[in-house]
Amino acid sequence: MVQSRSVIVIGAGIAGMHCAIQLQRDGHAVTVLDRLDPGEGCSFGNAGFISPGSSTPRATPGLLAQVPKWVLDRRGPLHIRWRYLPKAAPWLLRFARAAAPETIRIGERALRALHRPSLDIYDSLIDTTGLIRRMGQLHIYETDAAFKASCRLNPGRRENGIAVDELDAAAVKQMVPELGDTVKHALFFPDNGHTVSPHRLVNTIADRFAADGGTIRRTEVKGLSFANGKIAGVTTADGDDKSDIVVVAAGAWSARLANQAGDRIPLETQRGYHLELPNPGIAPRIGLQAAERRFTMTPMENGFRLAGTAEIAGLDAPPDYRRARLLYEHAKGFFPDLKDQDAREWMGHRPAPSDSIPLIGPLAGRPDVHMAFGHHHVGLTGGPKTGRIVADLVAGRRPNFDLSPYRPERFS
Repeated sequence: MVQSRSVIVIGAGIAGMHCAIQLQRDGHAVTVLDRLDPGEGCSFGNAGFISPGSSTPRATPGLLAQVPKWVLDRRGPLHIRWRYLPKAAPWLLRFARAAAPETIRIGERALRALHRPSLDIYDSLIDTTGLIRRMGQLHIYETDAAFKASCRLNPGRRENGIAVDELDAAAVKQMVPELGDTVKHALFFPDNGHTVSPHRLVNTIADRFAADGGTIRRTEVKGLSFANGKIAGVTTADGDDKSDIVVVAAGAWSARLANQAGDRIPLETQRGYHLELPNPGIAPRIGLQAAERRFTMTPMENGFRLAGTAEIAGLDAPPDYRRARLLYEHAKGFFPDLKDQDAREWMGHRPAPSDSIPLIGPLAGRPDVHMAFGHHHVGLTGGPKTGRIVADLVAGRRPNFDLSPYRPERFS
């Protein structure tokens, strides 16, 4: 039996809603607070990939070697606004240090444990029929060198239980006939999948949570409130809300709240863009990732979504939608018949800790304040298990794997 507590979850994105519904199923009285409706933040515009086979941290020696070229290339996958560089520099240095072999090894193990059960957890919570396609993902390569470099990781992937097949150009063309002739190789991950609508996926969870008695309220959270050294609740634009437990799942805005509780976390926003093509002129059924260009192409119920690029510019700078239009230029090179009629642009903030590992669990010395954020570009994959971990910790259940890589105080 779990002692029922009053819990406030700050954030109605994919991580917050997973925390909320799994805490609710333990018998807690849960309220979700967000300035936006469920799924309207970063969860709205992501690539839609759900990847149990994804376990590679963002910072690797190979990626760092590419950064100078990308930054100087207008069409490259990374852009840093120079005015923001002094503020971003400490995070960038931490990110570079995270490419150490031991840090990568810890990250791979932590991400694999977090991502492995994602699709099964979705199925246990909601009806995913017509919402999630379990048909694998293709990572496509334009050069022999990039393909060979990625294939060197395949023995380790398979040792960790990740299924991966190496395909030549003819096999790729058979799977996706609309592709042109630029693709030379691909890796096929049969256990991965994608959702046809990230927004509808989050709202399906939110609707289930509300139907079971949960509360979702749209309001701006101003900060945490404490009394006698313990959490008292949160302060919102509408007043104070009392609570026994607070879960911070506010994405890229989470560090500001964690700082109020006394823990400074080096979190940066990795701004991502998408371009959605409602009339693309092609109809692939599988999600694709362009390995060298580092963006994704996903068939969704409202069109064909091109998502990617990373922009370091902070939380407050206006979007630069030229970054979204670049995605069409890249995709056109793969799909000659692709059309951009009535294209829709979007920008969102990915919460990016420097070591790529989400922050999950209580702050040091504050067992009543839990963190659940920092999933970079894989929130749809990491969110389900994050919710289960938070629910276990609040209930006093000890998960049967190492939680230390996710500790919020690891940066102290």
